[in-house]
Amino acid sequence: MSMKSNLSKRQVTGAIVLMACLHLVGCGRGDIPELGYVEGTVKIDGQPAAGKIVQFYSDEGGRAGTGVTDEEGYYYLTYVDGEEGTKVGPSTVRIVTEWPDGEPPAGESDPIPPKYNSKSDLTRDVQPGNNTFDFDLETK
Repeated sequence: MSMKSNLSKRQVTGAIVLMACLHLVGCGRGDIPELGYVEGTVKIDGQPAAGKIVQFYSDEGGRAGTGVTDEEGYYYLTYVDGEEGTKVGPSTVRIVTEWPDGEPPAGESDPIPPKYNSKSDLTRDVQPGNNTFDFDLETK
């Protein structure tokens, strides 16, 4: 084997490895649209709302960015596992109660009025970069 043939094999191997890496990077999460990072707080009648699911549904359709409030009412959105944020642009926001079994316990009702969840009239325009959207919901 001459040095010239070894060099060709190295070049071919290097090109194959490079193409494989570019393919993985290029196709890895190519279906994810432009996202804006979204965080904020949810309060109900001025009090932090824990255990609420916050969903931003893009007016263009597709997957919603979703988060869950902590004890302080703080949330941040995740688009897909490992990708924080939601689609850039106008969105309808829904805020719902997270019940452990999917249904409220006997004798309890959802403290969130329908105008904020199933029939939400909340909207926000998500911009590229960081966005903070606080919600102070009123039950009356």
